[in-house]
Amino acid sequence: MEIKSRIEELRRQIRQFDTAYYAHGQSLVSDKEYDDLYHELVNLEKAHPEYDAVDSPTRRVGNDLTKEFAKIEHGIPMMSIDNTYSEDELSDWIVRLDKLLEGKRPSYIAELKVDGIALSLVYENGNLVRAVTRGNGVIGDDVTANVRTIRSIPLSVPSQSSFEVRGEAFMAFNTFQELNERLTESGLKPMQNPRNTTAGTLKLQDPREVASRNLSFSAYAILDRFGIDTHSDGLTALQKDDFPVVIHSEALHNREEIIDFVHHWGEKRHSLPFPIDGIVIKVNEFSHRETAGNTAKSPRWVIAYKYQPEQAITRLESIDANVGRTGVVTPIARLSPVYLAGTTIRSATLHNYDEIERLGIRIGDYVQIEKGGEIIPKVIGYIPEKRPVNSVPYTPPMQCPSCGSTLERLDGEVALRCFNNACPAQLSASLQHFVSRSAMDIRKVGPALIDHCIGAGLIRDAADLYGLSIEQLVKIERMAEKSAQNVLDSINQSKSNTLDKLIHGLGIRMIGAQSAKILAQHVNDICDLFFMSVDDLCKIESIGPTMAQSIRYFFDRQENRILIDRLRQAGVNMSGTPKGTADGIFSNKTIVLTGTLSHFTREAAAKEIESRGGKISSSVSKKTDYVLAGADPGSKIDKALALNIKIIDEQQFTTMLGTISGV
Repeated sequence: MEIKSRIEELRRQIRQFDTAYYAHGQSLVSDKEYDDLYHELVNLEKAHPEYDAVDSPTRRVGNDLTKEFAKIEHGIPMMSIDNTYSEDELSDWIVRLDKLLEGKRPSYIAELKVDGIALSLVYENGNLVRAVTRGNGVIGDDVTANVRTIRSIPLSVPSQSSFEVRGEAFMAFNTFQELNERLTESGLKPMQNPRNTTAGTLKLQDPREVASRNLSFSAYAILDRFGIDTHSDGLTALQKDDFPVVIHSEALHNREEIIDFVHHWGEKRHSLPFPIDGIVIKVNEFSHRETAGNTAKSPRWVIAYKYQPEQAITRLESIDANVGRTGVVTPIARLSPVYLAGTTIRSATLHNYDEIERLGIRIGDYVQIEKGGEIIPKVIGYIPEKRPVNSVPYTPPMQCPSCGSTLERLDGEVALRCFNNACPAQLSASLQHFVSRSAMDIRKVGPALIDHCIGAGLIRDAADLYGLSIEQLVKIERMAEKSAQNVLDSINQSKSNTLDKLIHGLGIRMIGAQSAKILAQHVNDICDLFFMSVDDLCKIESIGPTMAQSIRYFFDRQENRILIDRLRQAGVNMSGTPKGTADGIFSNKTIVLTGTLSHFTREAAAKEIESRGGKISSSVSKKTDYVLAGADPGSKIDKALALNIKIIDEQQFTTMLGTISGV
């Protein structure tokens, strides 16, 4: 292909990918593929200026502007950052900086490159007055109302000064997974990845829906703050004002220290609870940044080293159908075991049967799997040259693999569903959710016992669990009397759980553990939810219209009211925990847990605190009232001491509770 044609083709492709990503939240290619095409275009345009064009994608930064939000011009443009996947190119960047700075030796700060959406937060007299997306780098969308729902962003700061904070809004892996589970159970298409989901969430029209998705924020820069001369000082100032800041290095002084940081997090990134795709390296001293200057598009004093997406090729052995508790049938790819991103992968999600058709995969194919911004691996394609000659296109199931009922689709949904309420797989999945740790926490009741009890006709719903007897359980193979008694004890202990555990365990569509906790704080008894209208529910923090309608639908069904009445008769707690009604020991207090406790799991300690009106936080700040420290507490103790925050040990904690609870 001649040079001019190649340049035009690259521009066409990149425009197509930009439109899909920024306008529709869809990634048509991986970041690596996009960057490779973009860099090829940049190099060709440099080598052949005679083919220059004012509308080339290289002439502008990415654009996330939408029509629905007011447009705000940034006081200082949010420029893009040059990136590389090569350590050699990273070394070349350091050499170029040395030349630009004429022998002056800068220090560097390396930061985790959180894979989210860049935001500008403007504070006036200590108060958040405006939040703007990056947009096209010069003009962004005003998303202030939505950003105010992000709990990690301070609405006001103690310093009472005026400044701008820049950082990344993102979605943690567990939050993303919970959202996709809710969407899948509702028959809706799951989100692609946390980054695209964050972008779409910030553009929602209802802040309550935004709040329900529990976005997070990590600050990486402060602008217009008097008396700050280095980037590291700026990060320290942000921490003092209670901003969560990006994980970063101490001052680094040479290539070797930078590469060590890159390698360290290259190995550890899979243990992080949120997505990153690389490391950002910045010159620390602002005076050196001014000397280095900018290109038309990017600052010369910063570069992003991006990690290669981790992929593997393995054989697709089969496609299994998994029936969820709401009847949605989800295809699961069963794979020949392959090592990827620190774990051995044996299965991958296919989300729905339309996805199989889109990918064009067949049983027996060698498929490519990727674990990048996803929580679990996904199949991204197949290897055509390795396809078996006798392969045939995959046909979705017509009958439920559990009960044999005909599968159907609701209008507007992509999911296949089993509509048989007596389907054993749905009952099993529903009960497994009910007894799960995040719900009723009945740890002695596992999937095998549930399936046996269903098969023997002993349980038809959650209330039947509380009617099991030791005589029934000892008849189960390999179930001795002591084991049977342990099962009953575990079931009985769950009766005293807080109401949020029960609400979550009931399996109301769109209602996860956090939403259940919020609901429990707004009722005196679960029966209050029988009579709250959609409008009443929408007045509750973080409960949006879709969630409210789902709650209303669940409690309007007579069979669900009967189930709740039977659970009440069995002795299960139905009382809510309205704010301000706790016994007051930790009322309106924020507690941070660190280290290992002897008599409590972290979850049990948090439960004791929350039941007494307290709030659990993951990080120490000026707003923290107590740090509960066990063995090997880590750096949180140092920060608590620096901020003069009261530290309590386990003995003091149990004295405050008035009792020592077992694990």
